[in-house]
Amino acid sequence: MTHWADRVFREQADLFAEHFEDMFAAADEEVAALLDLLAAEFGCEPDTSLDVACGVGRHALALADRGVAAEGLDFSEPFLDRARERASDRGLDESTAFHHHDMRELDDLSGSYDLVTVFWNSLGYYGRETDESVLADARELLADDGVLVVEQSNRDAFVADLDEATVTEEDGRLTLYRQSFDVETSRFSTTLDVFDAAGDGYEHVDTMEWENRLYAPPVLRELCERAGFADVRLFGGFDGSDLTLDSMRVVVLAQ
Repeated sequence: MTHWADRVFREQADLFAEHFEDMFAAADEEVAALLDLLAAEFGCEPDTSLDVACGVGRHALALADRGVAAEGLDFSEPFLDRARERASDRGLDESTAFHHHDMRELDDLSGSYDLVTVFWNSLGYYGRETDESVLADARELLADDGVLVVEQSNRDAFVADLDEATVTEEDGRLTLYRQSFDVETSRFSTTLDVFDAAGDGYEHVDTMEWENRLYAPPVLRELCERAGFADVRLFGGFDGSDLTLDSMRVVVLAQ
């Protein structure tokens, strides 16, 4: 049976990427704040970076805009095509590189990076054992003073504010977003139905379905420690704010 990640990120990649196109502006702000946080916490001013599961390259491009030699890897060729096109449009061909590679096979890679990032809930697709392996392999790709950054939704705040059904309409496209949470497995199941305006009504475009696990913040810390990181720090955002029950995001810095 095809894993949902293959369907959504490969077969439905163009539709998925269009749906989250507006997140590029946020990436620029996030990276600016992250670089300040890295400098304040670890004195880290990265010259080189690797974004694991980089998608369409929004964070890698934002890093390159700020002088970092930025690489990204993803198993979705359609995503990588979009990333390379944007790099070219922004004059960043020389300072970026995007590789077709599965994050579950990081041990195939060699290199040394000042910064390795795993953004936007890219853990939790395949199970805890796989996530521990990804983080341990990421650690092997870090320079001696390099820093790992993991960003994920704060499970506790996400559950408390869970909206099981949401409908949005913009530019003739209607989106129905449905979500449920399994308390026993800490996994979220999401269904996204997309409709385009057609005459007096709407025509169904496609349905995207995915399921991923969100880790509670203490478990994220444990995952990093089990992967070999000795200094693990948790924040409520890229701006270094304190992590609270109400924080919608968790940002982990580990060395």
